[in-house]
Amino acid sequence: MTETISPGPKKTPAQNFSRFFLNLFSRFHISPVQITFAFSIIIGIVAALGAYVFSYLIHLVETLCQVENVSESFSIGPWLIILPALGGILAGPLIYLFAREAKGHGVPEVMAAVIKNGGRIRPVVAVVKSIASALTIGTGGSAGSEGPIVQIGAGFGSTLGQIFRMPPRRINTFVACGAAGGIAAIFNAPFGGIMFSLEVILGEFRGLSFIYVAIASVVSALVSRALTGDHTIFAIEKMRSILSMSSSWEIIAFLGLGAFIAFVSKGFNFTLELFEDLYDKIKFPEYLKPATGGLAVGLMAYYATRIIPAQGLNNPLSVLGVGYHTIRQVLNPDNYINWTNANGIAMLVIALAMLAVYKIIATSFTLGSGGSGGIFAPTLFTGAMAGGLYGIVLQNIFPGHTAHPAVYALVGMGACFAGAAHAPITAIFILFEMSDSYEIILPIMAAVVVSTLVAHWINPESVYTAKLLQKGIEITKKDKSNILQSMVIKDVMIREVQTIPETMTMEELRKRVGTTLHTSLPVVNQNNDLVGIVTYKEIHLGIEDPTPDNELLARDFMLADPVTAYPDEPVDQVFKRMKSGAIGIAPIIKSEKVRKVVGIVTYSNIFEAYEKALLN
Repeated sequence: MTETISPGPKKTPAQNFSRFFLNLFSRFHISPVQITFAFSIIIGIVAALGAYVFSYLIHLVETLCQVENVSESFSIGPWLIILPALGGILAGPLIYLFAREAKGHGVPEVMAAVIKNGGRIRPVVAVVKSIASALTIGTGGSAGSEGPIVQIGAGFGSTLGQIFRMPPRRINTFVACGAAGGIAAIFNAPFGGIMFSLEVILGEFRGLSFIYVAIASVVSALVSRALTGDHTIFAIEKMRSILSMSSSWEIIAFLGLGAFIAFVSKGFNFTLELFEDLYDKIKFPEYLKPATGGLAVGLMAYYATRIIPAQGLNNPLSVLGVGYHTIRQVLNPDNYINWTNANGIAMLVIALAMLAVYKIIATSFTLGSGGSGGIFAPTLFTGAMAGGLYGIVLQNIFPGHTAHPAVYALVGMGACFAGAAHAPITAIFILFEMSDSYEIILPIMAAVVVSTLVAHWINPESVYTAKLLQKGIEITKKDKSNILQSMVIKDVMIREVQTIPETMTMEELRKRVGTTLHTSLPVVNQNNDLVGIVTYKEIHLGIEDPTPDNELLARDFMLADPVTAYPDEPVDQVFKRMKSGAIGIAPIIKSEKVRKVVGIVTYSNIFEAYEKALLN
């Protein structure tokens, strides 16, 4: 009987490609910093191209579905109702069959990959997310484009890191670069992209991380501007003359706006979580649930045109899609001329309140049912409506002593996102880039900070972290003590494994025990399935056994229930099991059902990877 040596999985073309370039980098003494710098540029370029393609897909679906005709004519009743449901019918099976991670708003899934999986995101997720989100948003689903583009950009960054076998900490940096590039391209907001990635995705502001993320964000913004022009989503030229406070004392009003919007944003979070929980409990085919959410949104859009009193705001696009059409109306001071008398003001206040509530419910139906899209645009919409309402009420209480209601609507947008996501720095920078006006920065900062503080007081979990906690993923500060949480076993395991058959005799084993550097060896049966492990302790006990060496088999003295692990398990969990088992080695098996040995991991492998991660 001879010793079995498993060479590990066959090298894929991607692995051979990465090995070639890694050897090339080593030959020309290219440092990790230089490599990461170059990859940040590549990720920024690809993120911009991804944002461009994604935007084109949305526009293509909207054109095919005649969304503009729906917005201009209220007579297309049946088509308006079933349009979002059609998107759900197409997107649901796509998500269900190919990438469940593409369900919902996407950012929590990216955060989960960073926290628990070393930044690893399956490449198929980016493809499915872009198509499913384009179908959802393009057919009128109430969702935004920031979640999908974050997942698309992050997915490419992760794939690049995996191809070149980068350590988990660097893959996380690539994920953040992709997310920053996506935000910068889709919103023409490079500073906002940087802060979103550092504040939300990574949760830290390390020097090198900032540099790499900034490079990707700036490059992505430049490429995006070359492709689509230098423009912002919300053209606010008509607001230039009103972007200021009436006096320094008005800052108190903006502090009050922040507190008010905090409750609105938490109402948004609560409703979305409620709908997600309800849909999870409903016994209905998973792939058809998005269609039911789309049908509900279509009905809401249809009846909104007949219920909302203010003319111009009772457009189907006020409920359907991202809602930018309605936000632009509320931000345009010229539109307020139509609502100057008492009756007009009352109708406007009712309309803004109804639109805020409608958008929250429509978004909850869309994403809670399993549709694909982001929450950034819906929170901006909700904040604009609530902020405009607050400004109108304040203006009528203190006529001539407050800024224009459109200014409150603009500031309310940032405050609502900050309250929902607990990301004040991101909200300040994105809103500042949208307004491009320093005069409004103080009201923005005041409202955003108060909104974040009050929202955190109401509920310490954001719209992103609450979803992670539901999945059992604990959000912890990402410091050096948690590096092992971001690694997975396949990063540190030894792939070339020496195994012994369970029928090997003690005599044969003693002859071969010196040919391996390991103190323990996995034992396999005739099907090459793991059945146990032999350590020096078992060999010593076997020597003391009175049974002759040529009759004593490995299965007679092996440890039959060793600590095992799977390639995609977090290292920290396996490390804890290894310590509890008091054995410094664990065989790695393919899966729970397939017990083929694909590697082994030892304490020294883990310690070496940990030290390497600290240096990166």
